[in-house]
Amino acid sequence: MSIYDPIRMRLVSVGESSLVLSFEEIEELIGQTLPKSAHDYDAWWSNEDPNKTTHTQSKAWTTAGFDAEVNRGRRQVTFRRRQRR
Repeated sequence: MSIYDPIRMRLVSVGESSLVLSFEEIEELIGQTLPKSAHDYDAWWSNEDPNKTTHTQSKAWTTAGFDAEVNRGRRQVTFRRRQRR
């Protein structure tokens, strides 16, 4: 189990094609503060292949069928449902 599983569970329950969450809302979901790298680097929010990555945060949203788009200035993330191919 990953500390980021609550993000995955929240996204699985979303009926809309996108969901915007503030860093604060994400921290409430996971029950702890995000790491400094999440605040400092866009790369922390990369959308990686869930079968190849070791980054549990990326697995959380990609296995739920979403991509993350961070706006660090606003301290928020837009999760967009991936288009089915």
